[in-house]
Amino acid sequence: MSTTYSPTFYNHYTRLFSAYFKEVPNNVVNELSLAGSHCYEAVLAMDRIIDDGKTQFFTSFVHAQEESIKRLGWLFEKNSEFWTKWEERRNEYFKAVEIEKSIFKTNKPFSFTDYADLASKKGAFGKIAIDALHVLSNQKDLSLYECLLQSHDHFSLGFQLYDDVQDFIEDLEKGQFNWGVKELKHELGVRFDQLDPKILNKYLYLCGIGQSMLGEAIKAFEKSYSVIGGFTVQSDWETTIKETQSIIKYYLDSTTGYIKTLEKKLDLTKGKKIANYTFFNYSKVEDKCLKEGLDYLLKQCQHNYSDLKHIMYLSKLEDFENKEDIHISDTFQRALFANCMVRIASKQNLEITKYLDHECNYLIDRTMPGVIGAWSYFPTVKEIAADIDDLAEIMQLFLNAEKTQHIYDYASAAITIALTDNQHVSGGVETWIIPKHNRTNIQQKQYEFNVTKWGKGPDVEVVANFAYALNTFDSIEYEDSVQKMTNYVVQQQAEEGYWASRWYYGNLYGTYVCLRLLLSNAKKYSPSISKVKTFLEANQNEDGGYSLDGNSESDPLSTAFALCCLKMLVKSSKSLHISKATCYLKSIQKNNGAWTPINFIKPKAGEPFQSTALTTAFVLSALHYE
Repeated sequence: MSTTYSPTFYNHYTRLFSAYFKEVPNNVVNELSLAGSHCYEAVLAMDRIIDDGKTQFFTSFVHAQEESIKRLGWLFEKNSEFWTKWEERRNEYFKAVEIEKSIFKTNKPFSFTDYADLASKKGAFGKIAIDALHVLSNQKDLSLYECLLQSHDHFSLGFQLYDDVQDFIEDLEKGQFNWGVKELKHELGVRFDQLDPKILNKYLYLCGIGQSMLGEAIKAFEKSYSVIGGFTVQSDWETTIKETQSIIKYYLDSTTGYIKTLEKKLDLTKGKKIANYTFFNYSKVEDKCLKEGLDYLLKQCQHNYSDLKHIMYLSKLEDFENKEDIHISDTFQRALFANCMVRIASKQNLEITKYLDHECNYLIDRTMPGVIGAWSYFPTVKEIAADIDDLAEIMQLFLNAEKTQHIYDYASAAITIALTDNQHVSGGVETWIIPKHNRTNIQQKQYEFNVTKWGKGPDVEVVANFAYALNTFDSIEYEDSVQKMTNYVVQQQAEEGYWASRWYYGNLYGTYVCLRLLLSNAKKYSPSISKVKTFLEANQNEDGGYSLDGNSESDPLSTAFALCCLKMLVKSSKSLHISKATCYLKSIQKNNGAWTPINFIKPKAGEPFQSTALTTAFVLSALHYE
């Protein structure tokens, strides 16, 4: 039994096995579950005393143990065989404690068989639930009893392996025995003691030890289930085994994805340099900050934008059905990047036509097949539909490149579907471009994935970007739709003056794209615009920068978006807020010309996308924003 992770089933542990012992009444099962819950509390308290030396938990231990024994005393006579079992389980548990302490004091070999035995002993108090039910059923079926105990031992092994993977750093720092620590120490030798625990935790996976442990855990749960498979009983124990095994399968899958993603990133950084990449000539730029920044970005372009590429692992375990489970895309990022270059070139009077032609052709090649066309964030994932955010950013690039015809050729069908099928009464437009009726099989699957994984409904920062693109493209043709979307955006503004984003970290990117839209009709939306100004002035840090959450240290990306907003709002070059933000950004430029990458896009929980090149492009764009 693991004592660091406390699933809810420990609160009613006896019920997991009650289906196998129909002779035991429900009220007795409930009483046993309460006793088991107190017993588990006692074990947790004892672990805090033994492992952490926190003697203040002794009172909790005594109270929980007394409550447990008191309830068991109501159910079992003094001479009941149950108390013999109780003594055996208690001795098993304390033997486990003794073994764990002695491992570090001796150099005796400790095999995986020894580890499995240790896990069984650590789970001894869990087996009391089976003991109690067996005794109360008058010990009718010894074979069943022995199978349940075997099943429990396999379960304990699987859970302990999983627990050791998750608690690797904590156990290492506390000097507690952990199978992963033992195996990694053997793998790394003398290097082990020279590395930080967090680095060692990465090595746990890079060496394949973490994955191996999780794989063994899954096998242990399979054995746990197979041992009781011959009994035609539907039990909560079976369900618990399967659910826990499923959790670990997903954990292993995500771990595998993490390693594959790291490997793919490493491969991309090793890509050959493209000597004749079509960038733009900035040799006449005199501003040192800008020139060094562009030097860095040119190198990134010459290495095929490896830093801009978003790599994501989407496996069949998550119901994705694609040829590969690693997906790489820079569609949206290339459009964002190119639009930043347009603003820089415009301010510096640089010729960038060939560069824009190259980028437009690259994105045209990534147009989605089918009637809708347009662009998906991950074109190789068929479960991800085209979306209005990619569409909007690429439309803006086509307009900046003076290639309006590309919008008619590659985006008109998507625009029509978005506005006719996906615009809500509120004015907001669904992010995903999927027809409302007569969907193909893949469109239906995309819709279902939106419901279950990506999320439905309008996302305000995406709506604002789309409305801005449409208004820039043809303000007369789309006047009514843009008006509805803008009204929706206004309604979504926080009282403090910012806009929260669904797909982006922090509040400043959303505020930037929403403000940009509202300024197309500044007089009408002046109350909302005024709120933005108040918000920006109130949330600038002492160093002149801005942060993701308004409460932490300044960062370059948040400051870049804030600076763009300030420049849109305040035309005077004497603005103190603009001056402070500008000085902050210039002061933190690195020696290589770049700025530190900051979390930007959040496609999945816990998997942020950040890019040094994109952060640098946004900062340079903000410094030269007009």
